[in-house]
Amino acid sequence: MNKNYTQRLDKLRKRRLDESLQKAVLTKSFSDINISESVKYSLEAMSEIDANYTKNTYLASENIRTNLTSGLGKKGLSVEYRHQGSIETNTHIKIHSDIDILVFTDKYFSVEPPITVTSVYQGDPLNDLKELRQECFSILNATYNQVDNSNSKAIAVYPTNPKRKVEVVPSNWLDTSDFRNTASEVHRGIHIYNKDNHTRFKDFPFLHISRVNTKDGLVNGGLRKLSRLLKTLKADADYEIKLSSFEIVSSVYDMDNASLYKSSTQQLLLLNEGSKQIQKLISDSSYRENLMSPNGKEKVFGTDSGKVVELKKLKLELDELAQDVTEELGRKLKRIDESLIYS
Repeated sequence: MNKNYTQRLDKLRKRRLDESLQKAVLTKSFSDINISESVKYSLEAMSEIDANYTKNTYLASENIRTNLTSGLGKKGLSVEYRHQGSIETNTHIKIHSDIDILVFTDKYFSVEPPITVTSVYQGDPLNDLKELRQECFSILNATYNQVDNSNSKAIAVYPTNPKRKVEVVPSNWLDTSDFRNTASEVHRGIHIYNKDNHTRFKDFPFLHISRVNTKDGLVNGGLRKLSRLLKTLKADADYEIKLSSFEIVSSVYDMDNASLYKSSTQQLLLLNEGSKQIQKLISDSSYRENLMSPNGKEKVFGTDSGKVVELKKLKLELDELAQDVTEELGRKLKRIDESLIYS
């Protein structure tokens, strides 16, 4: 046995702990003593967070948005909001999950070539975003006990009822040709303000979210399950694995549908499929360097060769888990590809 799964299951429980109930919110099968610990760890890690806790995460966001709208309105500033992050793709692994609130100024929007505008905004877009960031921090800092303004792109807020981490991200809209042609917000981009160097950077979070969710529907939930498992292995490793949620989900997204599509009783097969994908990223430098994000707008790893070491760490964690699962099933004269009900 490579790992102590009693300890790992305890870590998983803590991520699913409802402090008000003083118990972890877990799948019913988690208490089945006939399921070995490594198998239980694998399948519980793949399972989605109870929807009621996800609703509470959105409630924390709603409370913050209400305070911001009121405070900014008094300053003559009008904004609108959207969400981004792993909660939007249902790949989060904690019941008290983080959530990002994008706060959009209504003073202007940017356009991406070849779009042109007939009336150029006469204000200063960067200073407007700087002001929006400063006002958001002032309002939040006066309302909540724990507010961290140190991050370059987001203000972190830690409300206690419900208890969550909420990141407030000042932004402006970026119109693209695809957005203009389809009128679908999925294709609308954003500019996010970076306070440290007083710049903006471009992102397309809604296209990312849409494509991840669409593909997951085509593969019987396999994309989300494997993403959650890999993020869990990263969280529970005895050493730091420097791979972001974005990098993990993007790597899984690029797998072919057949590799991700497993029946609900054969989810353990995703362990080997995930290992094959990570090995491909490690050994095929051209594939790794040219791997595009789900939105097709940016390279995931690019030429950062340091990511190979991190991918090797993650693969080791996954391979050791697969070995332990195979050994524990073998003791019961079962195989990893046999049907196993976990619900």
